[in-house]
Amino acid sequence: MTFGKAEVKKILPLLFLLAMTAGQALALEPFPGLTQKRKSEFKNFMHTGFTFDAVLKTAIFSFNIETPVIALIEYDVVFGDKVVLPSGTKLIGATSIIKSINRVNVVFNTVVLPNGDEFPFVGLALHTDGSAGVPGKVKKEAMSIPARVLLEAAGAGAATASPIAGSAVKELSSAAKEELAQSQKYSISIKKDTPVQIYVVSRTEY
Repeated sequence: MTFGKAEVKKILPLLFLLAMTAGQALALEPFPGLTQKRKSEFKNFMHTGFTFDAVLKTAIFSFNIETPVIALIEYDVVFGDKVVLPSGTKLIGATSIIKSINRVNVVFNTVVLPNGDEFPFVGLALHTDGSAGVPGKVKKEAMSIPARVLLEAAGAGAATASPIAGSAVKELSSAAKEELAQSQKYSISIKKDTPVQIYVVSRTEY
């Protein structure tokens, strides 16, 4: 089969494009992995960003944020065809409501295995849809303690012990009164057995 000059002119650009594409495809190499692999003496790990399911086993009331929070893993957590956290494992943490209208932030710091072994861990509780914070029921607190009363009581107590300490508290009162008054206007309650997702904040090896 022969081609005329007109046909050759039409085919040449296509042949050139095919040659360039083939050259680029041959030049690409598969990702070889890390240049220097991490060596660890630990058997298990959870990488940063890894998530798994758990259930809160303590109710949360935002006015009592000093109370520890306990979450329970009801099903084996599997990563890479290996159980990294068995069912029955507990997560221990604490709460805060910084800049939140209807959600409580829960940060976990300890993992307790069913056999009693434990290790440090940094995890954040997420809503089941993956958004930050655990949503709860908001209730306005009509019987809140006025911030002025709390701050003046603190200032009086500090002044009794030290005039300098009392003066320092009074200096802080103008800004702290407003913040404390705002925090006293509502509470957030979360029921026991609320399902959550746990987000691993930093790589954990154990």
